[in-house]
Amino acid sequence: MGLLECASGNSLWRGYDYFKENKVSKIVPVDDGIYEASVLGSGTEFYKVTIDIPHPRRSKCNCPHADGKRLICKHMVAVYFTVYPEEAERIYREAMEYEVAEEKHQEEIADKLPTLIHKMKKTDLESAILQLLYEGPEWQYHKFIREYLDNF
Repeated sequence: MGLLECASGNSLWRGYDYFKENKVSKIVPVDDGIYEASVLGSGTEFYKVTIDIPHPRRSKCNCPHADGKRLICKHMVAVYFTVYPEEAERIYREAMEYEVAEEKHQEEIADKLPTLIHKMKKTDLESAILQLLYEGPEWQYHKFIREYLDNF
């Protein structure tokens, strides 16, 4: 598993932001696939980062999130993207393509939903509404009560 696959979604996108904001400096190749760098944190502090591409879990950062732990933080991701900028652009492009496809899919569902609801049997529709109210968010239940039950 590669470094990006070991990172959380949040670390991946925050690392991408740090890369785009040029927060990585002083990159030094240490060995084959191993790099050291300084990364400016969200404040004024610089963090010392070592990424190990062949063994991502050996990567290190002295930030509070990753120090002494075997996880991939945003600073490590930023260094990775700085070393491999084509990977940053690939990840971004794939995410945008996915977002466009997902938006299109949601629009297709929204277009079909009125027809589906109209074709449902009354008992199935009642069951679906009750399930949504009981299993959905609390605010949804209370909004339904305010809008419909209070006028009943």
